[in-house]
Amino acid sequence: MSASYQGYNGVGLITESSYEEANDGLATFTQTTLVMPTTSLTTPALSKTISIGGETLRLVAWNVTSGQGGFTRFTETFQGQSTTRTLQQNATNSTSEEPIETNKNFLVSTDLAASIVNFAGGALTEGDAVNATTGGAVFDQEGRFLYFNKNAKGKLFGVTSYLNPNLTYRRSFTTTTTPSLSAVGKIVNEDADFPDTVAGATWLCTGIPIS
Repeated sequence: MSASYQGYNGVGLITESSYEEANDGLATFTQTTLVMPTTSLTTPALSKTISIGGETLRLVAWNVTSGQGGFTRFTETFQGQSTTRTLQQNATNSTSEEPIETNKNFLVSTDLAASIVNFAGGALTEGDAVNATTGGAVFDQEGRFLYFNKNAKGKLFGVTSYLNPNLTYRRSFTTTTTPSLSAVGKIVNEDADFPDTVAGATWLCTGIPIS
């Protein structure tokens, strides 16, 4: 069994992770993080542990290399003995392109220093008199977003969309009791022992196949 993960934590770290469980029960979790040039890197002690699927894995190795653009590539490897041989996990990741105005930080910031509109220079209404340096997000008379004008700050001129990462996680297991279907269609929190999500993200249960 193996799974791969990729995501953005909203602060500046991009992580790639993989989890493998061998037939003998040896579980290996490897995580690579791209650390921004402005972020201090602290290497962990080999006593560091993490919990995945109820199993405790211990750090057995770490490695630091230089990446592109001044980023530092930091890789950690954890191992442990799994006791849940019947548990199988699978994860598939994808990225969709969404309209920029649907971003949660477009009008009101939830995890950034300023909203995207404010970062661009503020909101403008199409047809308003502006000077040659006025930049911002242009809306029509009814408040619909149209475009970022040529003087928009933060290199937002011409930007119409953003990339939205998605992860689908599945796990299969044997049980002697009939599973409850009450979680279908609901947000599943961290108490369900699913992989941790980035800040502000949640798991939505879309189905529970039973055979």
